[in-house]
This record gives sequence, C-alpha cells and structure tokens, in this order.
Amino acid sequence: MDRELLESGLERIGVPYSADMIDRISAYISEIVLFNPAYKLVGDKNPDEIVIRHVLDSAAAYPVFMSKTLPGSVIADLGSGAGFPGIVLSILMPDRRFVLVERMRRRSQFLSLVIARAGIKNAECDEKDLKEERRAFDAVTARAFHPLYDIAEDVLSVLGPSSVSLFYKGQRQNAVSELDVLRGEGYSFDAEVLDLKVPYLDERRTLCVLTNWKHNR
Repeated sequence: MDRELLESGLERIGVPYSADMIDRISAYISEIVLFNPAYKLVGDKNPDEIVIRHVLDSAAAYPVFMSKTLPGSVIADLGSGAGFPGIVLSILMPDRRFVLVERMRRRSQFLSLVIARAGIKNAECDEKDLKEERRAFDAVTARAFHPLYDIAEDVLSVLGPSSVSLFYKGQRQNAVSELDVLRGEGYSFDAEVLDLKVPYLDERRTLCVLTNWKHNR
C-alpha cells in the first residue's frame, strides 16, 4: 500500500490523522488483501485501488460525522461487510464508538479479526441481521447496503428520538429518488443530501443525512 497516497487523500478531505492511524489502516488493508480471494470482501484487488475506492470513499464523510455526532456517541454500521465505513471511521474517530452489524458469519469473523489485529479499541462486531438488532444507537450509517425504502422500518427500530442517520449513496439523483419513495410510503424526515468529494476518484458520491425520521401510520 502507498502510504503517501493514503496520507495525501486524508489531507485533501481534512482529516487530522496520526502515524498510528495510518499504521492501523495499513494493517486493515493487508488483512483485506490476504482474505479477499477466499471471502470476496471487495471487487478491487490492488491495495492502492482499495485505498481510493473504499478507504478514502469511507473517509470522505468524516467532516459530516464530526459535525453531526458527539464525542462518546455509539454509531452502528449496518451491513458492515468488509468494514466500510465502520472500520475506517473507528480508526479516524477514536472518541466515538462503532458497532459493526453484520449477519454473515465469515464476514463477522473477519471484522473481529481486523479489530483485534489492528488494535481498534472503540469498535466491536455484532453478528446478527439488522432485523434482530435490539439496541438503540446515537447514529447509524451504511455504505453499499440496501435502498433506504427496503430497510426503513428496521432502521427506525434502532434509532433513538434524537438519532441521526448517515447513508452513503452514489449519484444525487438516485439518492433523491430513494427519499421520494420513502415519503411516498408514509415516512417523514428532515433530509440533507450532501455531495462528497473522494480524492483521486472521478465518480459522484453523496451522503443522505436524515433526522426526525418516523413512519406516519
């Protein structure tokens, strides 16, 4: 992995990183490269592509997470998969706690292994389906997960009255369309669709930030 690529990308986003954080992310990427042939964690095989398309893509929302959550907040990464964005954000935001909700056994085992080997003290893996989750979180996030209208009811069950939801999406038009479907199904919420700039990636990215989310039955 090109450490300078990762460091310059984080600088462009505005993330105040340390050498220790870079070491932890490097260890994380090494585990992905090692287990990817068997576990099919990501489609990209080149470590530098993983840095750009997954690590920096996850880190691009760092300023939003810092402004929308408080120190000590417990944030759930729903359908965490290979750990994006939960592992990346837990390394970059050590004053928040992350719960990686992942139902697939081999992926949850991989996440637990990464947490242990990279020495990440503020993250844990919860091996269960979102439908089975019973805790309420201060914030939830998800990346490359289901459309919002498919998981809305399950997400609402893990939100508190003042929780915030931060969902990574692709093009703005698609994100807005998902929100329109949600409203059509009787959900109300306050929403922001924020453009994200991923360093070295010429593709559109957005973040849907929802608050005051409820179902008007």
